[in-house]
Amino acid sequence: MPIDPPTAAPDRRGAKILATLGPASSSPEVIARLVDAGLDAVRLNFSHGDHDTLAAIVARARAAQAASGRPLALLGDLQGPKIRIGVLPAPIMLHAGWAVRIRPQGTSGTGAPGPGTPIDGVLPLETDYAGLPRHVRPGQRIYLKDGLIDLEVTQVEPDGADAHVDAVVRNGGMLTSRAGMNIPGVRLDLPALSDKDLADLRFAVEQGLDYLALSFVHDAADLRAARAALDALGSDMHVIAKIETAFALERLPEIMQAADGVMVARGDLGVEIGAENVPIWQRRIIDAAAEALAPCIVATQMLESMVSNARPTRAEASDVANAVWDGADAVMLSAETAVGDYPVQAVAMMHRIIRRAEEGGDAQRLARAGGDWSRDASRSVSWAVRAVVEQNADVRAVIAFTISGYTGRLIAQDRMRVPVIVLAPDRAVEQRAALLWGVRPVHCPPPADLDAMLRTVDEIARAELGCEDGAQVVVVGGVPLNMGKPTNFLMLHAVGEERHDPGA
Repeated sequence: MPIDPPTAAPDRRGAKILATLGPASSSPEVIARLVDAGLDAVRLNFSHGDHDTLAAIVARARAAQAASGRPLALLGDLQGPKIRIGVLPAPIMLHAGWAVRIRPQGTSGTGAPGPGTPIDGVLPLETDYAGLPRHVRPGQRIYLKDGLIDLEVTQVEPDGADAHVDAVVRNGGMLTSRAGMNIPGVRLDLPALSDKDLADLRFAVEQGLDYLALSFVHDAADLRAARAALDALGSDMHVIAKIETAFALERLPEIMQAADGVMVARGDLGVEIGAENVPIWQRRIIDAAAEALAPCIVATQMLESMVSNARPTRAEASDVANAVWDGADAVMLSAETAVGDYPVQAVAMMHRIIRRAEEGGDAQRLARAGGDWSRDASRSVSWAVRAVVEQNADVRAVIAFTISGYTGRLIAQDRMRVPVIVLAPDRAVEQRAALLWGVRPVHCPPPADLDAMLRTVDEIARAELGCEDGAQVVVVGGVPLNMGKPTNFLMLHAVGEERHDPGA
């Protein structure tokens, strides 16, 4: 049975690396080097770049995938209902004690100066969120630039042509055009998918992306809206819920039921709930994702200093390691690879940190997922696989056949001590599996029968793992074969072992 050639993957590692591609990393040469350094998945940030630019990056990433023989998961990250200040004539240094007046765009009062031009000691600003004056009250905080600038609301004019919000600067900083705005505790009166998001969603489908990340998720209804839009286009793309609001934390169980995966988006989340609470919620979100058999990505400022330095700080290295020990399926690089000076070095460094963290053994949180193995047959098989692997030191690998990818997700959450190879006949399923912890996806046509399946297992074990005859591997999947049945069988198989037709 023909299968893809052996992969040239880096040394085995469990947690995967997701990196944002941008101006610093969009050339074919750099993308190829990123893959060689250990890249497993690509993030396209739809907040930046036009569709032509992003389509070129997709084509180059797929070319790098073909050249390396390693599947890449491609993730499109929707901008979502992010509110921002308007355009400024030039950056402005805000100082503590300054007064500002924020007006919705297009509602400036008669004779009001343009944004960024102080008058009578008050600095006028604009926002693209028309509902701001109706949703804040005196005493509330407004944060700009991911919380670097802190404003306290002093007075509100909620209605009319002169609607505005007055505030005083508590902590200042350099303010630039289109800076993001966060208002903790306020649910924005905005749809989950803007017109831009819907256009980007259609683009993601056209480009064959594997995952769609939905920003500022509040509840399961937001995810259902994204799923409905994908269904209307005939797409089964998986949806990742970005957890970055206090509302999402309150509704985490229902979000987990509706999402195909989650991202701990620590930038906006830290502004919403306070930086001191992020580590606690990071672990809680990861554990909730594991219980739901959903991959979890930890993101934001993981190696931030590598935007301009060739090496990270020791604190950043510890941050990556702790995400691995918490049980993250993947860790993400943002500006480090998109616009940084050392994109390849950042991926290589993250690879080394993950390897060292996992060698410590603390990453093997074996009871973390599938603990309630009596729920269904698939989880029972997963529990049995783990037991066989842990009790039999001679087992070299787990080889799983899958149609939908569910078997791969199931096995990945059990954090096996041995390689897990997932064989998928569908390219989209294979590529999605590249984001799963410890999984090595391989494209493989479905076997016709049990005998053909075991021949494929032998071929894969030799090509991918260098196994010799007699080496033991655990084989799992669903029978009848090729019917998309739930995971329901387990076999301990010796490579090259003579097979007998059970019907003979």
